[in-house]
Amino acid sequence: MNNLYLFTGVNKFAIDEKIKQLLEEGNVNDLSLVKYDLEEVTIDEVLNDCETLPFLSDQKFIIINQVLFLSAENSKLDHNIDRFMEYLDNPNPTTVLIINCSDIKLDRKRNVVKKVLEKAEIYEYDNLNEEEARELIVSYLAKHNVKIHFDALNELIIRTECDALKLNSELHKLSFYLENKTEITVDDIKLLVAEPLEHNIFTLTNNFLERKIEDSLKIYHQLLLFNEEPIVFSAILGKNFHNLYVIKQYQKKSFTEYQLRNVLKIHPYQLKILYQIAQKTKESDIVRNIFALHEYDINVKCGKVDKYLGFEMLILNM
Repeated sequence: MNNLYLFTGVNKFAIDEKIKQLLEEGNVNDLSLVKYDLEEVTIDEVLNDCETLPFLSDQKFIIINQVLFLSAENSKLDHNIDRFMEYLDNPNPTTVLIINCSDIKLDRKRNVVKKVLEKAEIYEYDNLNEEEARELIVSYLAKHNVKIHFDALNELIIRTECDALKLNSELHKLSFYLENKTEITVDDIKLLVAEPLEHNIFTLTNNFLERKIEDSLKIYHQLLLFNEEPIVFSAILGKNFHNLYVIKQYQKKSFTEYQLRNVLKIHPYQLKILYQIAQKTKESDIVRNIFALHEYDINVKCGKVDKYLGFEMLILNM
């Protein structure tokens, strides 16, 4: 077993499972496992622990999370990066250090990141694509002797957005609530699996472009019931329209959805939806909504318009 592991990517479920596997392989008990949040303690404290001998075991396992100094973000703590890099060159042979960078984008230009990539055993887990999500759902339910209707399968994928952690959580909930059922229907999914904010925003994006005022107002009021701030989903809408504009430019150059995965760093499922919307949308309509959302944002921040009334007016004037 190595002394240094690095986990990256947004698939938290896969990362947690692999770390769990490593701990099982190391026969880890409570006395030989320590976890640190590097927004709560400094790397100096972690290294002090790394350099001490394990208690009543052959190896000590240390997991560090929130390692922002490996990204372009600023940590709220002052970390001794030089000491950390020196440790990487000469790690304690009785310590296994696991760096969990799930949801942290590594800044590969930084020397400390280059050093970690050079010294660590690396595991990178991206999120699921739609096909992988389907396989996971069918395989999980087959183990419980449960079938799922095709439309229910699609609805579950939409509502979990191919997020492995969210998907496994919802499947566990479904198997618990539907213990005596042999088939899962779309009504079961709609009853038990909540729609994510982003999905409602995608629908709202489409409604804006198709000028479906009544449907847009309905979604808007549903979002308010969940205590969501208009300025929040206005920002997400703005990001969607920005991505639509970029996609539209690449579609003019005959770029496929697959080719755009390396251009736009968004989830493949979200890209699929936006790519389809962009194909049927005029560029002028996309630009018009970008300017309208920008004007709404400025007016709210300057206090010229109420954020709630302003968003309703934005819909009515779409």
